[in-house]
Amino acid sequence: MRRLTRRQQLAAVVLAVLALLFISLDFAGGSLGGARGGTTGALGSLYRGTDSVLGPVRRFVQGVPDVGGNRREIARLAQRNAELQRQLAAAAADAATARQLRALQLQADTADWRLMPARVIATGPGAGFQWSVTLDVGSREHVQVGQTVTDGLGLVGRVVAVYGTTSVVLLAADPTSGVGVRDVRSGALLLATGTGSGPLAATALEDRVDVKVGDRVTTGPAGKTTYAAGVAVGVVSSVHTWPDGRVTARLRPVTRQAGLDLVGIILQQPRGTARSALEPASGSNR
Repeated sequence: MRRLTRRQQLAAVVLAVLALLFISLDFAGGSLGGARGGTTGALGSLYRGTDSVLGPVRRFVQGVPDVGGNRREIARLAQRNAELQRQLAAAAADAATARQLRALQLQADTADWRLMPARVIATGPGAGFQWSVTLDVGSREHVQVGQTVTDGLGLVGRVVAVYGTTSVVLLAADPTSGVGVRDVRSGALLLATGTGSGPLAATALEDRVDVKVGDRVTTGPAGKTTYAAGVAVGVVSSVHTWPDGRVTARLRPVTRQAGLDLVGIILQQPRGTARSALEPASGSNR
């Protein structure tokens, strides 16, 4: 860029002052628009010669009135973006709920059960147990102690306490929980206990029974269990036969005990409830 002479630099300063003055008068809506036009015409050549220097400053000053409008537009767009994010999250939650309801309905159809849908509203210690969840249904919906709870895939636990509008479920993962299970392939009976966040530990009720890695196990009429029979529990991940003939195994649960949301309570004796139960499809066979 050509270096300006001292006289041109002085003229540039004068023009800058005049430009600011006329811009201010334009903002104020003054009556000096003609004076601005005449001055610009007289000094037009010098103005154009120094525009490369004054241009950025002039454009910045002219853009000042738009700053407030830009901020309002940015705020509006940010609010709109937040609303769209909320709608996407709500849609995702609705889709997840729909999937869970379909899984519960399929399980009800397959096993010919009546299921009471319930939402998990709290997790953590409850009713004296470490691994438990609280549901949003209780005695008002005729929930009873001992009823089995599933998530549509497999065993969650059983109801251990019932209040007016809530109930507490002991999870199968709790170390104090004991579940009688049956090996689907061999028919061997075992007693499974929780280990917290790890796999279930199972002990065969008879010595030298036929249990293999990969076998599926379901709730069965073993011991004093109060669980509904036929609910999937887990898959055998390891087997150990002791010198005295005892057989122990590790079971990988089919349900994720952490992060439970929508579950179903298996109603042992169908009866009218305040909340609609999931009925088996017509024509299902026992």
